[in-house]
Amino acid sequence: MRLLDHNGAILRSLTPAEQAMVEAFALGQAQGRELLQANRWLMGVRAEGQWLGCECRTDSMPVLNVTLNGHTGTLSLHSNPGTAEHAPRCPFAQHASDNAEHGTPKALAWRAPDVPLRLLADFNAAPASHERDGLLEVLLTWLEAAGLNVYSHAGKPSLGEQFGRLRQVAARYPLVERVPAAHYLETRLDMKHMMMLKSRLASSTAFGRHRRHGLLLDCVSDVRGRKVFTTTDKRFDLQGHHLLWGGARASGPLLAMALYSPAQPGSHFYELIHAATVPVLSRQLMFPVFRDEEREPLQALVRLVDWMAGKGVAVTLRRPVVGGQHMDELLLSANGDRVLSVSLTGQPRGPEPKSDTFKRLADFKSPETFNKYVAGFFMRGRT
Repeated sequence: MRLLDHNGAILRSLTPAEQAMVEAFALGQAQGRELLQANRWLMGVRAEGQWLGCECRTDSMPVLNVTLNGHTGTLSLHSNPGTAEHAPRCPFAQHASDNAEHGTPKALAWRAPDVPLRLLADFNAAPASHERDGLLEVLLTWLEAAGLNVYSHAGKPSLGEQFGRLRQVAARYPLVERVPAAHYLETRLDMKHMMMLKSRLASSTAFGRHRRHGLLLDCVSDVRGRKVFTTTDKRFDLQGHHLLWGGARASGPLLAMALYSPAQPGSHFYELIHAATVPVLSRQLMFPVFRDEEREPLQALVRLVDWMAGKGVAVTLRRPVVGGQHMDELLLSANGDRVLSVSLTGQPRGPEPKSDTFKRLADFKSPETFNKYVAGFFMRGRT
């Protein structure tokens, strides 16, 4: 078994002891001290945003993620949606259908690099069953692969660096066969960049018989009805669907990805077709926000991470956005030995994990009391 990052890159192989520990955990054979050790190790994997690649097959690698199980309050392993199935006798094969067996809604899938995205059906073809969620899946995958769901004081990127990371991720994804998404991507939503993208698409011969389309990616202030409102108060018509992370509207700023293509065959008029959005903390820090009620306490949590860094304690804040069951969950970790899971919403999505490593802001008397607890959790015995 291998340890992977969210780009699918192999970090290292598990040691024989780690392999045995994870297999015993998956089979339900770990008890007592062994179970505690496995939970701590897997929580560390989860806090670092890493996955487990199974080597039960030689043609393709099934991928597992670590999630908090709200029914049992413990960690559990689940196969990533859209990845290869395990070999029949693999110890992890039973987890491939866990979500269906427990009636859990299907999580949005991580989109593998170097595989055509196929976000827009050709004019003469019926839309594929996965097309409706495809744009949102790509936006979340790119956000996570670019590390925008991670905040640490030492690694605080500028706005230009954040968009640069997104462009680097896009370079690994083709829109259709042999058509790199990065060649038809603009990271600014305004008339000038739309015309630049239209010019490249109109003169392109790379799409062959496929419908020509590109992507526009930017921070916007709102999407209301059939209009996208930019941060400069410009508005652009939207022809298709607005896909929202979590399914509920939230105030801006929003990281938006829009498909840009002719709406009718033979037309030379390019339009915004579909758009997907993820609320972000600010125009300068594109860290994902699940609900509006999180904004103020999340900003305070970021300031707390900065304050602890000034005291010599480096804490990383991470929000899993792809394949997770609890989108309101935030993970804080320090030096790989202290991990805390928190929710800043009054009504967390789904059953709450009953664990000493999970805390909810609503259970504290005030935000100040909550922040003092978080600071004490990471700084106790270090300063």
